[in-house]
Amino acid sequence: MRRFYYVITLVLISITVFAQTPAVSIITDAQPGPVALQGLAKLTKALEAKHISFEQITSTQNAKGRQVLITGLAYGNGAAASILKMSKPAVAKTSEALTIRKTQWQKKPALVMSGYDDKGILYALLDVANRISWSTGPANFLQYVKEVTSEPYTKERGLSLYTMNRAYWESRFYDENYWTEYLDMMAQNRFNMLEILFGYENGGFMAPCYPYFFNVEGYPDVKMEGITAEQQSRNLATMKHLIKMAHDRGIAVRLSTWDHIYRGAVQAGGNPAFEYKPGQPQSFQVGGLDSANIRPYTKAAFAKFVKLIPEMDALLFKTNNESGLKDSELYEFSMNFFETVKESAPNLMIDIHGKGLTDTLIHGAEKLGIKFRIVPKFWMEQMGLPFSPTHVNREDQRNRRHGYGDMLRYPQQYQMVWKLWNGGTNRVFLWADPEYVRRYAESSHFYNSSAYEVYEPLATKMESQAHDMKPFDLLKPEYQYYHYEFERYWNFFQVWGLIGYDPNTPSDIWDKEYEKRFGAKAGPIIKSALNEASWVLPRIVASCYPYSFFPTTSAWVEKQRLGDLNVYARAEGSDIQQFASFDEEARVLLGELETGKTLPSTTSAWLAQLSESINKKVTEAEKLIGTSINKEFNSTITDLKMLSNLALYHSRRVPAAVSYCLFLRTQDMAALDEAIAHEQKAAEAWQQIVNAAGDMYADKILIGKNPLSGHWKDELVLLNKGIERLKEQRANFKPNGTVKTAPRYKSSADGENSKYFTINHQAVNNIPVGQPITIKIQVTAPAGVKWVHLQYRAVNQYKDFEMLPMMLTSQKDVYQATIPAENIDTRYDLMYLVEMMDNNGKGFIYPDLNKETPYKVVNLTRK
Repeated sequence: MRRFYYVITLVLISITVFAQTPAVSIITDAQPGPVALQGLAKLTKALEAKHISFEQITSTQNAKGRQVLITGLAYGNGAAASILKMSKPAVAKTSEALTIRKTQWQKKPALVMSGYDDKGILYALLDVANRISWSTGPANFLQYVKEVTSEPYTKERGLSLYTMNRAYWESRFYDENYWTEYLDMMAQNRFNMLEILFGYENGGFMAPCYPYFFNVEGYPDVKMEGITAEQQSRNLATMKHLIKMAHDRGIAVRLSTWDHIYRGAVQAGGNPAFEYKPGQPQSFQVGGLDSANIRPYTKAAFAKFVKLIPEMDALLFKTNNESGLKDSELYEFSMNFFETVKESAPNLMIDIHGKGLTDTLIHGAEKLGIKFRIVPKFWMEQMGLPFSPTHVNREDQRNRRHGYGDMLRYPQQYQMVWKLWNGGTNRVFLWADPEYVRRYAESSHFYNSSAYEVYEPLATKMESQAHDMKPFDLLKPEYQYYHYEFERYWNFFQVWGLIGYDPNTPSDIWDKEYEKRFGAKAGPIIKSALNEASWVLPRIVASCYPYSFFPTTSAWVEKQRLGDLNVYARAEGSDIQQFASFDEEARVLLGELETGKTLPSTTSAWLAQLSESINKKVTEAEKLIGTSINKEFNSTITDLKMLSNLALYHSRRVPAAVSYCLFLRTQDMAALDEAIAHEQKAAEAWQQIVNAAGDMYADKILIGKNPLSGHWKDELVLLNKGIERLKEQRANFKPNGTVKTAPRYKSSADGENSKYFTINHQAVNNIPVGQPITIKIQVTAPAGVKWVHLQYRAVNQYKDFEMLPMMLTSQKDVYQATIPAENIDTRYDLMYLVEMMDNNGKGFIYPDLNKETPYKVVNLTRK
């Protein structure tokens, strides 16, 4: 019995000593800011999860822990700053810069987590907390922590969301726990801007947004139908609280005045029930505005808006006729708005949507002295490749609808926010590839800028649906493995936030997550497969996408067959300098054209090879998953199979389209027969998409206007009907004029032509204004080089490329061309690429679009 009490006494003494001697001392600055405190809370939570005792103090002198964690500002008089003074490298003196440093303090192991500001501290603490969560036990809880000194590569990394449907928006808006989880996710992944877009084809909901939050004195008839004063007060309080929650996590908030008045048409979002009826607004619509009062009302409403929500960090402003304004109203309305900004919020950043923006308005904003940037579409309203298109489609070449247009001129008066409209492409499938984001982040520095924004997955969920309709579930209940749907896309958020901050973000950030979710064996395979699959959609959009499918709210490459073959075959893609059209390849086969562009047959091979690679990894993952199989694995594998078969579908439809173009040019029925045969093979691939989907997804995915919403099986029906129409065309065809014998479609064995050439080039990066530019390149090919062409233009998408033949020089295999000074528009920088052909008819464009931005930019040095 004595022995028993002795043991118990020792245990109690041990517990007391343990309680009095914590394992860890956390030393902070005397008064950490709210942003740093968020990170500190995550750190202490990680320690608690590992059952590690700790104390939290503000002085190193009182530290009792066996290990010391020191956090605070990198400069000043705090403990972190004092230690960092004795070591290198120093923390950059820029917002969000951080350092994590292992060292010693009073003969104890110490870890410093510091930042230039509170956001830098937050990011350091969140990184360490995450790595502690990977540890195998309390004895070695810092085993995965890495030393790092870093600063943001892209200064602004934004995430945008729509408010297209009232019921769906408010199911999130009023859920504080939702925003806690969402904003925590953003902070963990180092997003620092949240954009909430009011309006945009909402059918009159929040068009404009002001009556959702308050009424304006003197305008009693301008109101949102059916809303009460209590609801407005709640909406205002909720928005202010949401912004505070974001600020507490180092996230700025940009709100949007997208629609200024509701007049239906495109604003109705494709739903006839939402059409504008003068004097008869529906319960969710804003009424009472007209041409007479729109300007004074907006002036008063915006002044009240910034007074009631001064916490707002920036505003997105739309100035084109899709905002409800008539073309004749745009200039005066916009200048009136800019003047109101100058009076009511002179320090507020106004980010102006590029489409419809005129030089007159730009000059007006400059003259008023408001702070503004321009927000062009990066790659029309879809997700193309990770560079600004080399040559936009001709339909929108001479306006500012597709991209940056002619706005990158000098002397520079503004910067750009490069917005990727991925919401029209990557709606429901999983997506994540660090290399894509790495290249995109580099592109976001175009025109001396440093800001990008992407749309969240499921961005257009419930668009064009009744505003009181219950939001649908993407996955059927038995397949769900998350609380909120955004959690399904965890790796999407990781790469878009972290890579933008640091292109060299260690891969273990996502490696460990894949291992946790899918096991040590299957995890890496699934990650690799998803990285590859994430290139399927961008390549389709860039190379074989009918331009009529431009709009986010009218097209969905994940789910649509992209029209009958006669529509698909007319496609030029959305970078017509890099990718040959189906008809251009038909002309190549007919001997009428030589081009170094990527031919559709090459894209077909590229997609087929990618499909095969994804399939192999899926099969391997299914073998390796073992007992780790779970709902998330099944959902992920489903998406991978569907993306693989989508790649296969287009790889098979490409020869159908080329054959159809051959038929149109020759009237040879044999070419039409080939087109039909290839189209049937493509339909078989689409059937495999339907089979892979099974019953996992909702039977009708409500993601936009009809027929956009729906399911893959709906498209299969339409695809098969299209084949029947082709057969009818064949049965009823009568030649008109001379029939020529069409060559057969030639499949390519290679998805890339770079291997046919060896290239050495020293890029011309800078040159003084007024000088000619000489470009040299060394090119060899086993088959021999037939020709080399220099293609160049101003960095102005309104312009076509000009071609100069490159001539051999006295240096072996070196070709040269000189751009005359008088051909260089000095208002813009200059871009160039090199097109080449070997003696076997293989063409290529340097730089290689599969590896880097496929053009070089020469910065003109201006005084």
